[in-house]
Amino acid sequence: MKTEQIRVAGLQIAQVEGNRQANIVAAIEAIASAGHHDIYVLPDLSSSGYSPRVFQALDELAEELEGPSNKAFAEVARKKGCRICYSFPRRVERNLFTICTAVVDSRGELAAYYDKLHVCSTGVCCEKDYFVAGRGPLGTFEVKGAKVGLAICYDIRFPEMIRKLALEEHIVLLLHPGGWPKDEGFFSWPIFVQTRAMENHIYIMSTNWAGLDNGRSVFCPPFVDGRSRTIETLDDSPGVLSGVVDLRYLQQVREKYPYQSDRSEFY
Repeated sequence: MKTEQIRVAGLQIAQVEGNRQANIVAAIEAIASAGHHDIYVLPDLSSSGYSPRVFQALDELAEELEGPSNKAFAEVARKKGCRICYSFPRRVERNLFTICTAVVDSRGELAAYYDKLHVCSTGVCCEKDYFVAGRGPLGTFEVKGAKVGLAICYDIRFPEMIRKLALEEHIVLLLHPGGWPKDEGFFSWPIFVQTRAMENHIYIMSTNWAGLDNGRSVFCPPFVDGRSRTIETLDDSPGVLSGVVDLRYLQQVREKYPYQSDRSEFY
């Protein structure tokens, strides 16, 4: 039996570029001060920071799946009885790196991980100069009997990936760590979040780093009516975006707006 609600916190923290220990400490402090949630979601590359300066130091900052970030967050998750979604540069081979997000569960075990499929080179992003694209699989895990999926930043612009998670993995919530700078792509990011949430009837927690060039983390319900159901956001400052995944409401939305069952067989 699925529990009817899942509480999820998006943690918008200030980054210290290239300082893994400082970023992990900041994340743990944010988790401690955020109040009780079932899931805590950090930004893209939450352990290393996100910038060209960081990318140029991947030999030093990249980790294995069970590296320093995993050990630190596993201990916190076990003590707090929660799940933590964090992100780091992953070393897959010598001089070969992916952008990875991982989840540790309430037992302190690795529940899921995902290597970013879509490496960004638009706007001011230069990920393709330093990272390779992941080769799958997609990342999912369960919370209270409900399925949760993983995506990273630029992934949100590719509907096929989120559709696959919704139709084949039956997710109800997408965790979407981001590292969005305020370039020309920044202001369409919430539009993509809302579109992916509504067309797939899922909740999305989409995080970003705090700061004048970042901010604006987003939590979106599976339907936005402009009145009782709206997108929730933060400003540019460090903060916590608290969202509730209401499974009863989600079922009502899927029944009232049957986008999935009304799909044609001709595409």
